[in-house]
Amino acid sequence: MRDVVVTRTLEVNMKAYRNMALTMVSASVIVLAGCSHVGTDEFNTTVADMRAEMSDQDQRITQNEHGIQELDARLAGLEMELETMESEFHTRIERMEDGMRFATPVHFEFDSDDIRAVDQPLLERFAHVAQTYYPNSKITVEGFADPAGSAAYNKQLSQKRAEAVAKFLTANGGLNDVSAVGYGEDRQVRPGAYGPGEAGLENRRVTFVVEYAGSADSEMHASTR
Repeated sequence: MRDVVVTRTLEVNMKAYRNMALTMVSASVIVLAGCSHVGTDEFNTTVADMRAEMSDQDQRITQNEHGIQELDARLAGLEMELETMESEFHTRIERMEDGMRFATPVHFEFDSDDIRAVDQPLLERFAHVAQTYYPNSKITVEGFADPAGSAAYNKQLSQKRAEAVAKFLTANGGLNDVSAVGYGEDRQVRPGAYGPGEAGLENRRVTFVVEYAGSADSEMHASTR
């Protein structure tokens, strides 16, 4: 997995940097010891300064190593969550330049903007993933309709569907920066299909767009692209 390769490479580079620093300190001490005109006090002071600098470098390296381990764990957790959403809820996840689009099987009955009880577990799972891995990101709920009715009516209905889901994510999922937009009958999954009943159900849906914020999580995703 590319994420692991990236983090392992950073670990190897930092270990190499540590070994190089140790070698440089040892070489410097040998040079000082070989200079007959260097006094004992000056020699001891120089060695002490080198040890202090090495200690600072070691501390920074250790902190970076801990950061990489934490990043590794978060990447593994995110990958597991996304795989669960794909396998358990049949969610399709599309990577974008500055975010991700979640195409979820959250659908609506004909001429309705009510959230179905069967779709609530998926919305709750999405809210959990967004809150855990995208805490400062902007989330947009995109609503859609089937082609029954006028284009103006369908756009209004799709807006209501998106707003209903955004309200659910805010009230039940603890998300904050959630907006809603309706696209009407645009981007139909099954062109021309419309209700009532199961007909056109795939067109009566919502999708989610997560735009990465300027946080550690955005850096995490940037490192994997």
